[in-house]
Amino acid sequence: MEKVFKIFHYLSFIKYPILIIAVYYSYKPIFSDGKDLLESYNYALIFLGLGMGFDSLKNYGKLTWLDKKVYHKPKVAKYYFSVLGLLILSLVVFGAIGYFSTAQSALKELSIGLIIIGIGTIALLKAGMQATKNFIESEK
Repeated sequence: MEKVFKIFHYLSFIKYPILIIAVYYSYKPIFSDGKDLLESYNYALIFLGLGMGFDSLKNYGKLTWLDKKVYHKPKVAKYYFSVLGLLILSLVVFGAIGYFSTAQSALKELSIGLIIIGIGTIALLKAGMQATKNFIESEK
């Protein structure tokens, strides 16, 4: 079973090239005089959501110093998860509203990007909750 966790941990490093692609699409409209602004931001949101999804594959047994500051303090973790939950809810709701209420294809695509980043954030929330649970269990 340890080999499977190791494979998923190494797969989580795919997030870095995906996040670089997201940064590229974020800055692309600046350097191309605003051409295809909505399309570029849609791709940026999609790749950002994908990168966050891959981040959830990492082994949270090995925490960074920032992870320890958030996940090792239940009060801070609870606040973090509440804010993240509200963010997820608003991303998915605004994405769904935008998708079903507009006839413009560019705005529909941007709404799909919002929904995908919301799904990626769900993966981040789940991974953080698992890290907090693991820490609380290891303290007992």
